[in-house]
Amino acid sequence: MNEASTGIRSGKLSDAASAVRVLRSASAHVEHLLARALEPHDLTSAQYFVLEVMDEVKDKEEAIACSELGRRLSGPSPDVTRLLDRLESGGLVARFRDKKDRRVVHTRITPAGVGALEGARADVQRAEEQAMADLPPESRRLLASLLSDVQRRCPGS
Repeated sequence: MNEASTGIRSGKLSDAASAVRVLRSASAHVEHLLARALEPHDLTSAQYFVLEVMDEVKDKEEAIACSELGRRLSGPSPDVTRLLDRLESGGLVARFRDKKDRRVVHTRITPAGVGALEGARADVQRAEEQAMADLPPESRRLLASLLSDVQRRCPGS
């Protein structure tokens, strides 16, 4: 690898700063690929990820607390609330208050949300494969492991 392919300029940045810069740049490029893949489906990558997480709930009739959804997404609560507002207005999710504790709001994916997720899934998978096209499987697994380590070390994770 050379400076042009990694974006790292030797001697000017610390190793940590160089790694973070490349991580941010790579993330932006992947987000752009995902945005293009999701555009025909009228979804953002954040909305798709919310639907994906909600779809992972084992029983589709089971709802997930908004606070738990926020934890899984690693995003600030106001951002999750705004995402859910947009998804709910599109009929892709439904929210309701807990019967025992009205402060707790639950959400579940609707049949329309499942349909939107399934309709976009193949395009997202193609974009993901495009982003990782030149990495062999063992490198992909190593990358995922390293990024998980970085994520765990960040405050608030």
